[in-house]
Amino acid sequence: MNDPDIPVFAIIGHPNEGKSSVVSTLTGDDRIPISPIPGETIRNERVSWKAHGREMIQFVDTPGFQNPLRTLKWFEENASDHEGLLDRFLKEFAHVPGFDHDCELLKPLAEGAGVVFVADGSRPIGKTDLAEMEILRLAGNPRMGVINSKSDLPDYLENWKREFRKHFNATFLFDACRASFRNRIELLESLKNIEQNWNPPLEKAIAQIRSDREGKRKRTADLIFEELEHSLVYKKSRLLADEHNSEVVKEELENAFREGLRSIEERTWDRILKEFNHTRLNVSVAREPVLSEDLFSDQTWQVLGLNGKQLALSAAALGGGAGVGLDVLFGGISFGVFAASGAVTGAIAALLKDRSLAKLKLKRIPIGGYEISIGPNQNPQFPFILLDRAFLLYQMIANRAHARQDKEATFTEEATKVGPCSQWSPSQRSVCVDVINAIKSGKRTKLDDLRPRFTEILLETLIELEESQNVFEK
Repeated sequence: MNDPDIPVFAIIGHPNEGKSSVVSTLTGDDRIPISPIPGETIRNERVSWKAHGREMIQFVDTPGFQNPLRTLKWFEENASDHEGLLDRFLKEFAHVPGFDHDCELLKPLAEGAGVVFVADGSRPIGKTDLAEMEILRLAGNPRMGVINSKSDLPDYLENWKREFRKHFNATFLFDACRASFRNRIELLESLKNIEQNWNPPLEKAIAQIRSDREGKRKRTADLIFEELEHSLVYKKSRLLADEHNSEVVKEELENAFREGLRSIEERTWDRILKEFNHTRLNVSVAREPVLSEDLFSDQTWQVLGLNGKQLALSAAALGGGAGVGLDVLFGGISFGVFAASGAVTGAIAALLKDRSLAKLKLKRIPIGGYEISIGPNQNPQFPFILLDRAFLLYQMIANRAHARQDKEATFTEEATKVGPCSQWSPSQRSVCVDVINAIKSGKRTKLDDLRPRFTEILLETLIELEESQNVFEK
């Protein structure tokens, strides 16, 4: 028998109805094999959701029924004596050819598992579907019917609902490939309704899943903070014997500098993906332009970061701490002169187009020769681009069902600025600018003082993204 403190649910249904997809999404594990070929699952696969190494819920991915009509006939003929019904069936058909799958999927039921019957609501109900549902009703285990429509046009939804009401204790609509984190919790909450004794362990498991999500969000905020910090102090240098090859070296060094910044971002993204168990998702192959485009592409800088007015104000504030004010960016002419003369529009446009990150410096060193260096990053737009890309990555994966194994995330909105940084309040941007200044100036004590408030802003943004309409197709 199963441990009463660990709810076990057998995921049952017709082959290729999405059973493995439901298990993958409910457990948050994209490593579960999902095949479009019917009948790929031939043995029970037990998958657990664990917290701190302790098993909280177990799901059994079962093979489809092999002989539902003949199995139903036996159940109907023997249902009058319900005591040990499942055990008797397993004993009688254990070695009968053609009943391997039926015996395999009924084993966890004989051990007391609950039933989650999965059906594709976009197709009509057949004779075998009715037989399978009746077998489960006669078996008598607590059971829920889940309609997992694999098409956007669930023409037969009402028919399935009507039949489910006859055979199951509860019914739930659940698209395993589009389900959000909230949908996942709602399904687990609904499972409490099919067996009262499972309420305490399910409550505990759901509370732990929520706590686990909060921890992932907090660690993501820390990773984003660390990415910003490392990127804004990053620099590259190289020694030269003389100045003859300086132009070639300058180009090589600038490319290496950009590649280094890309690597910092890539490592951060990999860690965020692993944090959410998206081990198969490779953002670099996605068709989504903002995330698949290069960090320094025209598309990235057009869509992300701050708008003109926001950037102008932030650049001016950044200038106080790092010498990157508008007077520097625009050849020594102050922002006040631009504003007074009406030339601010053109100045901001120039700032938005400016993709330069840092100036190359060549200096003679005492031991002989020269040192050529580039960095740290001085472009006032760059930190906000970096933050926006991390935010959008989070939005893409926070509610991405683990059953999705297409490795794609297609952008659906056309907008001038879709990044969260442009939606921040002036006070939030001000804190961010203070953080950027503290990082660039190396003021560790001030940065430590600012970090709690900035982390709070990062968490607020992540929560808003998680709860808002995703800008990516689901």
